[in-house]
Amino acid sequence: MRTDPASVSFGHFQAKEYNVASGTSEGLAASHNLRQGLCLTRLSVTKLNHLVTGHLVSYGIPAVSISPFGTWKTASKNVSQDGTDVIKDALDAGYVPVLHGDCALDLEQHCCILSGDTIIEVLAKKFSPKRVVFLTDVRGIFTCPPDTQGAKLLDSIIIHPGGTMEPPVLTSVLPHDTTGGVSLKLQTALNIVSQSKGAIPVLICKLDSDAAERACLTGELMEGEGTKLFFKEA
Repeated sequence: MRTDPASVSFGHFQAKEYNVASGTSEGLAASHNLRQGLCLTRLSVTKLNHLVTGHLVSYGIPAVSISPFGTWKTASKNVSQDGTDVIKDALDAGYVPVLHGDCALDLEQHCCILSGDTIIEVLAKKFSPKRVVFLTDVRGIFTCPPDTQGAKLLDSIIIHPGGTMEPPVLTSVLPHDTTGGVSLKLQTALNIVSQSKGAIPVLICKLDSDAAERACLTGELMEGEGTKLFFKEA
C-alpha cells in the first residue's frame, strides 16, 4: 500500500530535506534552517488540503479545512494535546472537517511530523466512527510490496487479542517518506480494530474506484476489491 508515490507527494520531500521529523535537542531555540523547513513542509501539505477541500466543495459537500498545527501538540513525538474539540464543533455545526498530516510543535524537540495515521487513530478513539477507510493507489494490502513478484492481495486480515495479525505482511517504506510508510498505516489500522475490539472495522482499497465508494458508504468490499481488517476473539 502506498499513499504517497514520489510523483504526487506533498510535504515529504521538504520534511526529509530539513529533518523536520527529528526536530532539535535545543528545544525552542531551533535553527533558522529547521524553522524554514517546517514552513515549507506546511506550505506543501496545506496546498494538498486546499485541493481536496476545494474538490469536495465543488460537489456541494460543506467541507472545511482544519489544520492540526497549533491545536495539536506533541512531546517526544507523542500526542500531548489534540484538537478534537475544534473538529467536534465543526461536525456539530453541520460541516465536514478535512484534516491532513502536518507539522506539530513538540515540547521536547521543537517540532515533529504529526502523521495523518496518528491523527486518525486519535479521532477513532474520540468519535467511535462506524468504519475507517484508507484509500491508496493500489487495491489494498498485499502479502508483500505489490510490485514484488508473487505479491497477492489479502481480502481480509484477522486481528487477534493482544494485537497480533494474521497473516503476517511484509511492507516497505519509500525513501522520502517521513511518517513510517505502509508499516505505520498498517499498525494504525491494527490499533483501531484491536482497541475497539472490532467495533470499528478498517477497510483499505483503491482511490477513485467503485470499491472505494462502496467501502465509504456501506463498509463492504467484494472479493478482490480491497482488504478488510476484522477482530477475532481467542
